[in-house]
Amino acid sequence: MKIIKINAMWCPGCLISKNIWNEIETIYPNHEYINLDYDLDDEIVEKYKVGDILPVVIIEDNNKEIKRIIGEKNKKEILKELSDIL
Repeated sequence: MKIIKINAMWCPGCLISKNIWNEIETIYPNHEYINLDYDLDDEIVEKYKVGDILPVVIIEDNNKEIKRIIGEKNKKEILKELSDIL
């Protein structure tokens, strides 16, 4: 599976989530993690129709979106969201 994380340097929630996702990557190491910048990766932001609320995490399986996590979440909330699909 591919986990696409869309963040921005100016987003406090994105900065907090960065450390949480680093921990999650050690829990689920067998997935592809991609970090994108909301301000620099315009084509991707447009492709995935990312709104104004960041961070946005898109989980794909075989290039098909299966889950989207929007906004700042704590580690427990993210793990709960992921437990059904990873």
